[in-house]
Amino acid sequence: MKLDEKRLFEILRELGLSRRETEIYLFLWKKGPQKAHSVAAYLDIDRAQIYRSLASLQEKGIVEVTLEAPTRYAGAAIEPLIESFIKTKKTEVASLETEKEDLINYFKSISRRETEQEYPLAKLQVIVGKHGIYSKITQMANEANKEFLGLTTSTGLIQEDNAGVLDTIIETVRKKRDIQFRMLTNISKDNLNITKRITKQISKNTNAEWRHTDLVSKFHQRFVIKDEDEAFLYLTSGDELSMIQEDTGLLITSRMFVSALRASFMEIWGNSLDAKERVSALETGTPIEETVIIKEAKDVQAKIEKILDTTNNVTLIMPPIGVNRILENDPFQKYSKKGVKFSVMTSIDLDNLEAAQRLSKLYQIKHVSISYLTMMMADSKHLFIFKAPTLEENIEYPFYLRNAFYTNDQKFVERANELLSDIWKRGTMISEIGSSAMGTAVAEVSSSDSVLKIADVMLKNSVSSVLVSDSKSIIGIVDQRDILEKVLKAGKDAKKTTAKEIMSTPVLTVDVDQPLIEALKIMKQKRIPRLAVVRNGNLVAVLT
Repeated sequence: MKLDEKRLFEILRELGLSRRETEIYLFLWKKGPQKAHSVAAYLDIDRAQIYRSLASLQEKGIVEVTLEAPTRYAGAAIEPLIESFIKTKKTEVASLETEKEDLINYFKSISRRETEQEYPLAKLQVIVGKHGIYSKITQMANEANKEFLGLTTSTGLIQEDNAGVLDTIIETVRKKRDIQFRMLTNISKDNLNITKRITKQISKNTNAEWRHTDLVSKFHQRFVIKDEDEAFLYLTSGDELSMIQEDTGLLITSRMFVSALRASFMEIWGNSLDAKERVSALETGTPIEETVIIKEAKDVQAKIEKILDTTNNVTLIMPPIGVNRILENDPFQKYSKKGVKFSVMTSIDLDNLEAAQRLSKLYQIKHVSISYLTMMMADSKHLFIFKAPTLEENIEYPFYLRNAFYTNDQKFVERANELLSDIWKRGTMISEIGSSAMGTAVAEVSSSDSVLKIADVMLKNSVSSVLVSDSKSIIGIVDQRDILEKVLKAGKDAKKTTAKEIMSTPVLTVDVDQPLIEALKIMKQKRIPRLAVVRNGNLVAVLT
């Protein structure tokens, strides 16, 4: 039957479009992308009514919007609306099927959109409802010529399997062996059986791959990508991320957006695990070796919290400022109350001593002479190594989380555990810290000794300074800086220059029983780098 304008109008009305919607849709289909005010002017309709009708047509899936500013609207292909009508109006299927091809051909014959075909526009299309979402995913799989990529959550995988989407996609991929099919999901005990069945189905297709990624953040978008030219993002009721009352999908045909989303997918893919390995690990309980750089701070924090939920012992080494941050906002307190044992190492100074003393009621804290490492070891199984932040970044967590290194590779973890154990053995418990404990080894020289001899004493005793004495008492101190500035830089002879000529005076002393924090305050107030620690008048250490 030959179609004319009148019959076309009637069919669109029968498909559920109002008279105004039909006029708008036909105008957009014939003329191509138009601004809303152009549609209103041409059809002589109030602009507010135009916007309401355009929104309704978008929901029906037959009007698309461009990403340019100002927005333009274009008539989309009629096939989805026809297919939907066929399925919902079973009593009219026979008559509609006889006219479907004529209807589509007629639309193609009246289109004058050569410009759009030559220069494709970026478009958006909103699809509402589970049926529409899953139909769109299936359609994209059927239309794929080179590549079909998908990322879904643990819950999403179950939903898509219940809807029969996965079986349809797998069957399509098995028929099209030249298509590269890749699917990422969070494989858990909840969807283990589904994953086993799917991996068995795709094992015969060399271009089909299924991988596990640990979506440590629950807030992850589900999406599929077809041939680098279409992306479909979607949420359904029951998603962890979804706060919506209805299922919603967004089709995007912007090559720039699709390219960026694909790059993100490939980055996750590069750090993912083969599905069979994940299945084996879940079934046997054997931990999977994982070595990754986790970029986002929220993902690192989620990973740490997940591990701490099943951990008994944690060892930390961090910069001095980390102790203060724990005191201000303690992320470990709840785990400590559950019985997790924390061993914390840091360099204790005047700025963090009070915080360390207060935290020692919850954690074992030791002073170590290392201030540049930030590491976390959990149960000698999990290792995190954290980078130093830039000066511009404000860090609320005890350490910098972005771009953190994580591994559970036991060979690597064992070596790191030996390092941390050795550092811990050499440290000083916060409860034992006093002026003498924090002091460095003592070495003495006579006031008449040469600088050459002083250097020899420093090397033999592995110290950076020596105390200068006369026959009765300590009269000065010489450190490496004194030798560099007052001898070498000044061009003096190290054999002839004596300790008395270059020593710094006076040497302040503090009693061995005086609290460390008081000794550090004296050094800060007097602006001196060292204090001599004495017991009953005898020198026992130098506090630096």
